[in-house]
Amino acid sequence: MEFRNGDIGIQPIKEEDKYVVTKWLSDPKVLQYYEGRDCPFTLQMVEEKFLKPSDGVIRCIITYKGKGIGYLQYYPIDEEERNKYGYGPSDEVIYGTDQFIGEPDYWNQGLGTSIINSVKGYLIDTAGVDRLVMDPMIWNERAIKCYEKCGYKKIKRLPKNEKHEGVWHDAWLVEYRPEQRKSQPGLLEERIEEGVNLRKKGDIQASIDLFKKMIEEDPLNGHLHYQSAWSHDALGKESEAIPYYKKALELGLNESDLQGAYVGLGSTFRTLGQYENAKKILNEGMERFPENNALKLFYSMTLHNVKEHSEAMEILLNLLAETSSDHTIQSYHKAIKFYAGQLDMIWD
Repeated sequence: MEFRNGDIGIQPIKEEDKYVVTKWLSDPKVLQYYEGRDCPFTLQMVEEKFLKPSDGVIRCIITYKGKGIGYLQYYPIDEEERNKYGYGPSDEVIYGTDQFIGEPDYWNQGLGTSIINSVKGYLIDTAGVDRLVMDPMIWNERAIKCYEKCGYKKIKRLPKNEKHEGVWHDAWLVEYRPEQRKSQPGLLEERIEEGVNLRKKGDIQASIDLFKKMIEEDPLNGHLHYQSAWSHDALGKESEAIPYYKKALELGLNESDLQGAYVGLGSTFRTLGQYENAKKILNEGMERFPENNALKLFYSMTLHNVKEHSEAMEILLNLLAETSSDHTIQSYHKAIKFYAGQLDMIWD
């Protein structure tokens, strides 16, 4: 597995990754949830468990903005696990996944949800899975809440499923079944296109109604929430657009839609007078996509609203110098760039 979804990346584990995995699995904060604090890993243990080939298990490093922050493994569950979970012999493709974020500084930022949704989408598209399963210990409520947010459902309790820190713990079997997405992939794209065309033709309420219906059928599809937000904005329903933008960002979007969502949400916050929220979301967007000039433009408008006029003008002048094709402006390119950051300077 190797793919990117916005700032989230998944790549096969490499020999040099053993050092960071050893760091993660010797940290008591991480071990409390994965492997146990009574089992800190040495470099040799990591080499043995994570780098040697194992039948069917694909081991990966999770990255965020290019930095390794966690570990993922996925695999078709074997006959023993099928029987334990109650599936028995069948033609169904059933995969299990295990994962953890090894950098505690990245906890509680919504990244777990983005990672699970990204991996889920990848396996559905490439492996044709009928079910995805995990078996978190029942006391790990934070992880279970994350999985449920991503569409997993509790199926049954597994007594004494895992020994952790010297004690056998019960676990929940949680399962995700992508029936809706698998059965109608072509129809989904056609209906999205229909909703977009309705918006373009000016029949915006019909576009909103269609996207709402699609979200009811497929609530974990970030693109549907993004399109619904866009249609609400187009009809002047900015307050109603905000939850859809937020949900789209939470569920995960491709890079193009992600940039659009940052622009849309930041601009919508600004039009509602929520200037600090606008600054925050536009700043986050610019950090992720420093080449996106639309984000800079809307950020400068927000700065004007909060009376930060000098910085707003500096951004606009730099944008003008860099993007204008007007030859009379370009003839003063150097001067515009020079004065952009010192408009209030009086020269003797």
